[in-house]
Amino acid sequence: MKQSSKPLIVVITSILIIVTIIILIAQGIRLKYEELQRELAQLENMIKTEKNFMVGLKANYQMLTAEDLVKNYALLELGLIDNSVNEENKITLLKSDIIELSENAGILNE
Repeated sequence: MKQSSKPLIVVITSILIIVTIIILIAQGIRLKYEELQRELAQLENMIKTEKNFMVGLKANYQMLTAEDLVKNYALLELGLIDNSVNEENKITLLKSDIIELSENAGILNE
């Protein structure tokens, strides 16, 4: 008996279909991987940008909170007086004087 070639064709066709499906799945996975790599690179760039922005903000904060700058602003813009330099404008009260003044104010209010 002569063996038919139909089963051989079916086997070869099945193998080709399976190989094609595997290749298509592999290509899909590769494309998804490349897409994720691009997204990762974009996110890393965003992180670098945000870190640089944060460093700039910290530098500005440190510059604006420098003691000499704050003192100059208080003296020139707000008209405040530096007591450490100008001793004649300083008022000192003892705790006992404050208590006595509080008690006397209480007597006057009654």
